[in-house]
Amino acid sequence: MTYFVVMGSLALSVLFTFGWVLWRTGRWLTASMPGGRRQGGRGKAATRKPAKRPAQAKARKPAKKPSVKTRREPGRLTQWLAEWRATLPLAVITTLIYLIARLVEHGMSFRPPHTVPAGFHSLIVVLGWAAAVMLTLALINRLAAWRCR
Repeated sequence: MTYFVVMGSLALSVLFTFGWVLWRTGRWLTASMPGGRRQGGRGKAATRKPAKRPAQAKARKPAKKPSVKTRREPGRLTQWLAEWRATLPLAVITTLIYLIARLVEHGMSFRPPHTVPAGFHSLIVVLGWAAAVMLTLALINRLAAWRCR
């Protein structure tokens, strides 16, 4: 039973990752084709001409600037981090693998005739740290995407 749980989670994660790579590659290929979804960053709003002002508006004295703080544009690092789309799916996969491995370890410890292999504990520690790092990267990605909106 343990073998099926461990190998099933491994097969599921590999298939999910492979499917995700195929999906992103397909989207990238269809977007780069003529008539794709992206139009080079220009929408209808970028092609509009500004409205003409009457001559009286130019002759007036400029009004005082409001005391409201203007919002700064996000930096290059923030924009680069916001473009990462892979962190959340990878964080979910690594967390699920870690949780399944912890469940397997718990189940193996209650089997009296067998003991847990020595390398299995270190594998679980590495999976736990990898899941924590991926969840942190996913959180940073979400915060950067929120900042860029």
